[in-house]
Amino acid sequence: MAKFVTPIVLGMSMSLISSLAIAQDTVDTDSFSAKKASMISSFSESKQASIDAFENSKAEYLAKFNQVKQELSKKWDNPQLTNKSTWIQYSQNNDIKRSVNFETGEITVEVVGNNLTEKEINTVVQKQLNELKSETTSDAYNKDPVLAGTKPSKLTAKEKVLPDVNVNELASTAKKSSFKQNNGLQLTKVSMSYPADRIAKKAMIYMPTVLKNASKWDVDPDLILAIMHTESHFNPMAQSHIPAYGLMQVVPTSAGRDVTKRYLGKEKLLPAEVLFKPDFNIDIGTAYLNVLQAHYLRKVKDPTIRTYLAISAYNGGIGAVAKHFTGKGSLSRLADKVNTLQPNDVYQSITNDFPYKETRNYLKKVHTKQTYYKTLLQASVI
Repeated sequence: MAKFVTPIVLGMSMSLISSLAIAQDTVDTDSFSAKKASMISSFSESKQASIDAFENSKAEYLAKFNQVKQELSKKWDNPQLTNKSTWIQYSQNNDIKRSVNFETGEITVEVVGNNLTEKEINTVVQKQLNELKSETTSDAYNKDPVLAGTKPSKLTAKEKVLPDVNVNELASTAKKSSFKQNNGLQLTKVSMSYPADRIAKKAMIYMPTVLKNASKWDVDPDLILAIMHTESHFNPMAQSHIPAYGLMQVVPTSAGRDVTKRYLGKEKLLPAEVLFKPDFNIDIGTAYLNVLQAHYLRKVKDPTIRTYLAISAYNGGIGAVAKHFTGKGSLSRLADKVNTLQPNDVYQSITNDFPYKETRNYLKKVHTKQTYYKTLLQASVI
């Protein structure tokens, strides 16, 4: 019997070792599966938290925007807030409104109130112009009821919103009008003209930053200037209800997400306050143009076509651009399609047939301005 003991024991040992190995593999597999499931769950939760943060930020901005507008309607028949081309500021319990239109160069000071004397109106205008002369983007942010009401600013930008303000020169162009609003309050409006050439020269103020980021992100400086001009007319306080902020109208929930995900490795919600810092805004806006051209559109062979598509995507979204040419949101199909076309075919298709009128006009405007700035840069005028 002894002859059979060893094989039996050996057989039992081999069987036990095999079972233990299988058990260990099972444990390892279960452990790996558990870790994998935990990682996926954690990633999903993190991604959802990020999406929630973006959506909450947008909802918070819109809620504050509507709240402020409703409050203003108590005194103003047509309450207005800062938009892409016009910077608007209220003061003295919302009785005074000052507007700077960066597109036309018109500056207005409006006052609501009955029985105001000529001297009182002139005093208000003088004070508003003096404040305008020295106001920085940081000051403007903290006085904006929507922005500062959403989140107090730590912005320390010292750039003046409107440089080279000549108070006496502006006052000499003043034109006054007055009428009674539907709410019974008298509205007195004083309109003045800021020299158009000074508005245009604002591009020169940002040239060092534009050239720096053009080199950093491999984007043509004339394109950056054309986007800035079209988006904000060089109004550093530009904002829209999308919401989008600053000189290049950076949208935190699209451009901001794409840039931070691509270059920081993680989507981050860029707060409004930092996007009103001109240097940072231009950096992020130009980085987004790089994302569009060098990544999403990298398979598009013709550089002119790639520029037309990037301009359109900056306004209407890369998915909409892809769908316009392919019927679907496929970027590879987009490249395959446009690589069979001539630049003018692509330009005409977008400006005539793109589903969004805003984007159709946007490409026309940016293209015209890009040609203009390219000429100026070649002539070393700016």
